[in-house]
Amino acid sequence: MDDKYGASADHQTSTSLVTRVRLTEDSGPATTTRTKVGEDDVTGVTCEEEEEAFFDLFSLPRELRDEIYDHSLEFKRKFASQHSARLRGRRVAELSPQLAGQQFRKEYLERAERESCLVIVDRDHFHGELLTLPQTMKFTRKLELHVALACDEPDHALGRCRVIPELRMHRKWIANLSEQMKYLDSVKINVYMDPHNLVNDCEQNLLNEQHRFSNLADLTSVEIFQSGYFVGDKNPGTPWNFSKPRRLVMKLSPLNGNVQRVCDVDAAAEKDAT
Repeated sequence: MDDKYGASADHQTSTSLVTRVRLTEDSGPATTTRTKVGEDDVTGVTCEEEEEAFFDLFSLPRELRDEIYDHSLEFKRKFASQHSARLRGRRVAELSPQLAGQQFRKEYLERAERESCLVIVDRDHFHGELLTLPQTMKFTRKLELHVALACDEPDHALGRCRVIPELRMHRKWIANLSEQMKYLDSVKINVYMDPHNLVNDCEQNLLNEQHRFSNLADLTSVEIFQSGYFVGDKNPGTPWNFSKPRRLVMKLSPLNGNVQRVCDVDAAAEKDAT
């Protein structure tokens, strides 16, 4: 009987050829097997002749395998917010690749531990409550924090600069979170400060209290940006606007491990280079 393409089934069975390609584990060329299909053969290949096509991933150098693992990591994963603070995982291990085999899972998780990063963004309703480390991030080695400082006191002679208590508040929950991350080896902190009209006073108060950040274990970077992000409680939406322009005014000095004004850090670096 002819099929829908006009060819007889008997003719197809007697003349079809099955081509099988097998990639070998060694560096030799791929082998091709051409097998004629018999009349009683349903699959097209006998059990003795059937060969599966496969590629040996572990024949590649580890550097290339690491690139494959990196592409298998989830670029960004959202976690439930805690006390209005936003938590995100960057380059997080997926579950499905871990089912590819014991050796693949071992190397894949090794790469995830090296590349994964927990990112936390401060929000206007966050007041320094202690955060709980997400279970899937317990082996993470990198921590990236984006925190805000604002001072709307009209006069420091009558009222206390709010930069000081907010800085101490941030230190408390950051230190607690760092203790939960047993494998932590890198902490990066970006601070967005809005001093309103008392710029010099607020910046000097921050420099006086900078040790609360600079003496954290595993600290690799601190950058202080000046930005008019605070738009006021009367705003119908959030009182913060992080999309406003910002200017880097202070950073961690690699020479002495203290937070200093950018001009001082750059001048010291040039002097050390000469």
